[in-house]
Amino acid sequence: MKAVVDPRLCSGHARCHATAPEVFELDELGYAALASGGNALVAPEYEEAARDGAMACPERAITLIDQTDAQQNRETEDQP
Repeated sequence: MKAVVDPRLCSGHARCHATAPEVFELDELGYAALASGGNALVAPEYEEAARDGAMACPERAITLIDQTDAQQNRETEDQP
């Protein structure tokens, strides 16, 4: 799973961090950032926490992308 935070939508409520601190952290201004140095890949053991954190965001500034679905979409697009 991949997590993406849209900084244009984030208002700094910090609900994602409060819900899933192992996935989301706050930058120096209090806006959402990805934990583990900005790595967008979510470890399998934190996928449920990432979903909970994304759902806690009132602005829906967090998008979660299932890597399996993304791979299947690429394979479908490559077919004639």
